Amino acid sequence: MLDRPVDGVLFDVEHAGFWYPGWGERPADLATVLDQARAHLATVPRLVPVYAHRFLPAGRGTSGHPVLSVHQTDIVFAGFDVADYLHREFAGGPTTWSDDAEPETTVAFWLYFTG
Repeated sequence: MLDRPVDGVLFDVEHAGFWYPGWGERPADLATVLDQARAHLATVPRLVPVYAHRFLPAGRGTSGHPVLSVHQTDIVFAGFDVADYLHREFAGGPTTWSDDAEPETTVAFWLYFTG
């Protein structure tokens, strides 16, 4: 489960032509593309599973990050925080957060996919 988010991004790098703009120019050779993508992904906070395909970033400086629903590079907000996510997922609605509010994010790489 810990490898799933990175494996999903790598799958889209290889099969869907995904390339994160912050990584610079995409190399022409697929083997180099995958090597560089793996190296870049090793520098971003790892996502820790919360439940099924819902994740939070690990490490210092990531508190307050919203829960993310992650399937390859299809990544969306699942809750403003753990409490909001749990309420939405298992109790059928939002907590005190307004549905039109924007979640605060702490990890630019994972935020890129939600925009």
